[in-house]
Amino acid sequence: MTCGGYLLYLLAHRLFLPGAPLSALGPELLIGYICAVAVMLSLLPTIHFRLLTSVLTLIFLPYAAYLLLAAMYQLPVGYLAWTPMFVVLCFCILGWRLGAVVTGSLLTAMLCGLWLLRSAPPARLDAWLSLSVMLLALTLVCALITRFVEKRLLIGHQASLQLAAARMDALTGVMGRAAAENFLTQGLQLAHQERLPLSLLICDIDNFKAVNDRYGHPVGDAVLKSAARRLRRQTGNDGQVGRWGGEEFVAILPGMAKPEALVLAERMRKAISSQDLAGLSVTASFGVAAYRSGDSIADLLERADQRLYEAKNGGRNAVRG
Repeated sequence: MTCGGYLLYLLAHRLFLPGAPLSALGPELLIGYICAVAVMLSLLPTIHFRLLTSVLTLIFLPYAAYLLLAAMYQLPVGYLAWTPMFVVLCFCILGWRLGAVVTGSLLTAMLCGLWLLRSAPPARLDAWLSLSVMLLALTLVCALITRFVEKRLLIGHQASLQLAAARMDALTGVMGRAAAENFLTQGLQLAHQERLPLSLLICDIDNFKAVNDRYGHPVGDAVLKSAARRLRRQTGNDGQVGRWGGEEFVAILPGMAKPEALVLAERMRKAISSQDLAGLSVTASFGVAAYRSGDSIADLLERADQRLYEAKNGGRNAVRG
């Protein structure tokens, strides 16, 4: 946007003022200044909000100082025509509150310059006053628009959070069944289109009914929460964990072939059985299935469920695939 504005300035200067020299402190200096800052920011691996705010402040301070110097020593003022760009950028990047603070400081500098220019020719005073009024109007418009956009974005973000919360299992914090089914559907579509592997684990807490009957549902809930945390920790970024129902969980692993999924299932089994869950010694059984060309969700679930059944019948606390 800045470079485009500069090219437009050069074109207009060539058309309407062909004999007039370019201001040495006009757009040329501004373009070089902003480009230097842009290059510095592009070299950073990540940009944090505080750092960005500090950089923008460093941009603003020399500019505000130049406004005062221009007023005191009657320096070339071609530079000042680009001031509205700073106002718009401040609101776009900093938001309406911080943008209002920064642009308010800029307007204060402009008013100080107007006071310092009180002995200047009337035409110069009028131009400076016109620019100050224009910046004030632009500040108000940008503040109103930015505040409206931020409010709408906040409402949308809150709605997204509510939707995400509705799709999560309230007890364990992992995906609920509907969300897990949707994620599995997307994974199957991707595996079919891109010919990628996909694996599905079904985990069932062994003898969970006995835990509920003997220790009560609060303890049973604590066992489920602890089990879900360990499953999610072992899965990491390799996939998603969901609660399928009761004491049954699934782990959906896009891009993971069956051998790796069996290794992961064994790690999950050890993570659950090696340490007590909610103060109880608990084990889990796992069934593992991998995507085959043409599989539906029902096909994949059926094979994983069959492997789980084998693990249960084989003495529990086992992995079958």
